[in-house]
Amino acid sequence: MRVLRIAHSSLTPALRQRERALKRRYPDVDLRVITTERWREAEMEVEAAADDLFPVSMARTYFSKHIQLFAYDPRPIIAALRKHKPHLIELNHEPYSVACAEVLTLCQWLAPQASIVMQACQNILHNYPPPFNWLEQRAFRRIAAAHGCSDTVCEVLLAKGLEKPVAVIPFGVDAEAFHPSAALKERSERGPTIGYIGRMLPGKGLNVLADALTKLGAEPWQLLVVGDGSEREGFEQNLRASGLFNRAEFAGAISFDLVPEYFKRLDVLVIPTQTTKRIREQFGRVIVEAMASGIPVVGSTCGAIPEVIGNAGLVFPEGDADELACVLRRALSDSALREHLARAGRKRVEEHYSWDRVADQTYELFQRVLTTIGADCLTDFSLSSSTTRSMVEKPAIN
Repeated sequence: MRVLRIAHSSLTPALRQRERALKRRYPDVDLRVITTERWREAEMEVEAAADDLFPVSMARTYFSKHIQLFAYDPRPIIAALRKHKPHLIELNHEPYSVACAEVLTLCQWLAPQASIVMQACQNILHNYPPPFNWLEQRAFRRIAAAHGCSDTVCEVLLAKGLEKPVAVIPFGVDAEAFHPSAALKERSERGPTIGYIGRMLPGKGLNVLADALTKLGAEPWQLLVVGDGSEREGFEQNLRASGLFNRAEFAGAISFDLVPEYFKRLDVLVIPTQTTKRIREQFGRVIVEAMASGIPVVGSTCGAIPEVIGNAGLVFPEGDADELACVLRRALSDSALREHLARAGRKRVEEHYSWDRVADQTYELFQRVLTTIGADCLTDFSLSSSTTRSMVEKPAIN
């Protein structure tokens, strides 16, 4: 099976964990990856790097730094299509994007026989003006199947009119790099530490977290914030106004390989995201990283957060600082509850979110697409996994 993956963010081996697991577990997959020369990930500029498991080609980007408006230098894609002659192309771009339109055009010219599987992440229903709505419907006609990281992503694809099979394939986590710390008892003796790890942007609910912490001001806790962004200054000001700033440590934006060490310092991780016109949590990778690390998660009801947490954390209504304070108080005061959630989270990761499990789901989808196309019976396409589904009806989107 010759597979070509085109993804702007598959820059380094650490960001290609799913592809690496797929190659390790399925030697029959002849994989090649095309990515950008550099991209901004988690508020940091990341340079592309080679891989020891498969060839990686880097392409320049043109016209825009916006994820949906840029175009690739077509030459690396043309070279890969001609040399690799892929059976299947996995395209990690939204259907209305310029890059998606570019790749589909090149495939039409140079690889019309290849099956195309689209990986999408958008989970907010938008109706785009021309030409983006035309590009979107063109993509829906051309692809053989799609997959999204959560139910909310797949619901949006179906609501937009996609009539091809759609599968849920979540993001994964390196369960060896992220693992429970042997120093949990020592950490708890220093006092409970609440953590926020992620971008500090509008819609991430930092104002709600600040209000909740103010309500917990009389109780012992520490705060560790890892990340940066436009909302950091306002969050710091809120903590100063409440007399809580001296309890907080701000680590700023850090490289991905340093993140596991910060989880070892936490007792609880908070994901307070709020739904806006532009923000609805698509998955929340930091959630599975925390669960793999044995850290209980407190998350809002925004987007896919409850879906990802499952029974391994506590959920509060998004935007409700009172409820967040209550849930945090419960988690911080009950060590037995934290231990239970830590075990449940680790188990949930091993069953659903390890990269090996995600690679298995990916391979299953690829195999079924190629088998179905070969049998010329696309309408009979179905997936057996409990975390995947074929398109049956278009659900309502609120």
